[in-house]
Amino acid sequence: MPEPLNSLSQHAVGMHAWPLQDRGRWLALTIGQADKEPPRELLAAVGLAAALDLSAVSRS
Repeated sequence: MPEPLNSLSQHAVGMHAWPLQDRGRWLALTIGQADKEPPRELLAAVGLAAALDLSAVSRS
C-alpha cells in the first residue's frame, strides 16, 4: 500500500476514501489510535490519484 495510506492504515480498522477529480488527488479519513488506550484521533491523508487505484476502494 502506498504512503501515506500505509501509515494511516496502521492506526485504524476501516477507512473511507474519495477522489478529488478536479485536482487529481484523493482524500482518506479514518478514526484511529496509536495505542490501545484513548484518545482516538481523526486521521486524514491526501495523495495523488495516480498513486492509488480508487476503483478498488469502497466509496461512501
